[in-house]
Amino acid sequence: MIEKERIKALNRKGIQKGSYVLYWMQASQRAEYNHALEYTILKANELRQPVVVFFGFTDHFPEANERHYIFMLEGLREVKRSLEKRGIRMVILHKSPGGIMHPKEWIAH
Repeated sequence: MIEKERIKALNRKGIQKGSYVLYWMQASQRAEYNHALEYTILKANELRQPVVVFFGFTDHFPEANERHYIFMLEGLREVKRSLEKRGIRMVILHKSPGGIMHPKEWIAH
């Protein structure tokens, strides 16, 4: 059960018709104890659609070095495995998250 205090509408747009529900993973890079991910799964189940998790990374994280990137990518590999066990697809791209213009660009990867 997701506490209502954790849910915040970011716009007034309704649900758009599509073939999946997208979860844009950013700060909470984990498959367990992730309230936003669980809420996404709940909504996807209501819509009878699969969840696709997207994580985009760039070479320009402030103060990040090679060691940080290795640690992050190893962790994301574990997250991806955990999600796959739950039947959830994860897409990880070396692309600035803000630079993704349309999910059709990467969903086939």
